[in-house]
Amino acid sequence: MRPQLLIKCIKRRRSLIDMLWLAAHYPQWALQYFCYRNELNQSAEVLLYDPKSLHVLALDAVSQQAGVTVGMSLSTAQSLMPSVMLAEFDSSISQQASDWLCQWSYEFSARVVPLRCALVHDALKAGRSSTKLDVDEFVCNTLLLEVSSMALIFNGIDKLIEQYDQRAKSHGLEVSLAIGKTPLAAQLLAQQSSITTVAVTNSDLHHIDTGSRSTFHQPPPTVNKHHNANIKANIPREQNDYLNPDKSHGLLNQLPVALLPISPFLKQSFLDIGISSFASLCALPDKELGRRFGPKLLQLLARVSGALPHPLTYFEPEETYLQKLALLYEVELMQGIVFPLGRMLKEMGSYLQQRQLAIQQLKLTLYYRDSDRSSLDIIIEYPFAEHRSDHLLSLCRMQLERITLYQPVVEMAISVDKFVPMVIANDNWFGQQAAQGQRSEKAKRLMALLQARLGGDKVKGLQVTSAHLPEEAWQATDLSTTGHEHRPVLKSLQQLSGIGHSSSGLNVGACRPSWLLVTPEMISIETIELLKGPERLQTLWWQEPEVCRDYYIASHQQGGLCWVFKDGNGYFLHGWFG
Repeated sequence: MRPQLLIKCIKRRRSLIDMLWLAAHYPQWALQYFCYRNELNQSAEVLLYDPKSLHVLALDAVSQQAGVTVGMSLSTAQSLMPSVMLAEFDSSISQQASDWLCQWSYEFSARVVPLRCALVHDALKAGRSSTKLDVDEFVCNTLLLEVSSMALIFNGIDKLIEQYDQRAKSHGLEVSLAIGKTPLAAQLLAQQSSITTVAVTNSDLHHIDTGSRSTFHQPPPTVNKHHNANIKANIPREQNDYLNPDKSHGLLNQLPVALLPISPFLKQSFLDIGISSFASLCALPDKELGRRFGPKLLQLLARVSGALPHPLTYFEPEETYLQKLALLYEVELMQGIVFPLGRMLKEMGSYLQQRQLAIQQLKLTLYYRDSDRSSLDIIIEYPFAEHRSDHLLSLCRMQLERITLYQPVVEMAISVDKFVPMVIANDNWFGQQAAQGQRSEKAKRLMALLQARLGGDKVKGLQVTSAHLPEEAWQATDLSTTGHEHRPVLKSLQQLSGIGHSSSGLNVGACRPSWLLVTPEMISIETIELLKGPERLQTLWWQEPEVCRDYYIASHQQGGLCWVFKDGNGYFLHGWFG
């Protein structure tokens, strides 16, 4: 190997060794996200159940104290907790939950490894064939962030951890944090830190550790009392030690074997030969360990220690946005949609603010109770690219007032296919923006409200076109901020008025009427008095049909100034001056 290549490999190896990983373990993540989406307290009495087997998948602390366990039938659980809220677990929401968690965690690190929901992972394992030597490479319900490169930005890793913990608690989430020198080590420590001595003493490990909640269609595997005692002895009481990278090696050595992401057969086999901790497992000869328990176990131990690199897939923000919400009750009136929609738009507003984006169109999909009836798709227009949640909701509410629900709604979703850059403008009406042909923020707000109230086809903008004939020199356009903003018609007319302008009054080419008739009307010369003119306007020589007109400013006998023209057919009235 060439010396330059060798030096590069050594530097890369050192950089990998120097990396620190923050693991955030969210116990019962599926249940926590359900409570967050529906603005329920984390102490609420809720049971997540499998809609196919009607078995309990996740439960709250109150239900656990009442005797409800994971894997219990729904009827038995209801007999123990008659007032408990039952929620059907939807595996399709797990990706949305993981994306939401990664999106706000993305503020703390550019390298975020998405969380894997334990319930979805267990369902996938149950649907495929497995062996007794199976080993997982990740700890479920645990998010990973690379934090060593962010120390300078947050003025230290301690500050980053403190802010992340505060952000998680502001969302009402329960999280356990740990620092590790390898991704898998950090995940294992975060999972271990969430287990308390009292919980292990009073309950089976399977009921405590949501990250290894496997075989929820079957009774949970039993763990003997000797194993519980080993776990109790090996768990440190000082939780702050998990945030100290210098103590991570010692904590890993005390890690119970039952917390490793390995099959129940491997766990029981290690207990049978007296291996209860990670340190005692690593002390066994690699050759004999691999021969008896398979090479995957050796790879797992090597990745925990850092001897073998751990391939990771980092979170990348999507180019589109999708958010779904299953309602806890049936909504029969459109007014009932506004409250849950406000929560969804508030979350999307934070997403847009974080990425400095705005939207011009939002798709709202309402799913009826009757699955045979097609869903209702509503397109919400934001002509001037909005990103603030309160403005998103106010415009959306106005447009929803014109819509009638035909059946009760049980689920809703919002989606965005295209984003535009966020533009923050000055909040004045006739300042520098108006002089440059740009709309002020208040003007945009007013026009957006008018369009939402009256409809998109009722409010239009004006745009000057390159044509000589007055009826073809302008066109109505949609209110939008995309592309280059066109100069207002008023500014163009002001520029035209500067040609030959003097203080003597009306001049040829100096004035244009504010009211232009759709179709010119023939008028008698006796009813008008020509004041100024003529001004010749005609089509270009290659255009058909050829039109040539001589325009005059005239005074009408009934009062008022009008704009008339003369051609081969006589005089015609074309507009009125205000």
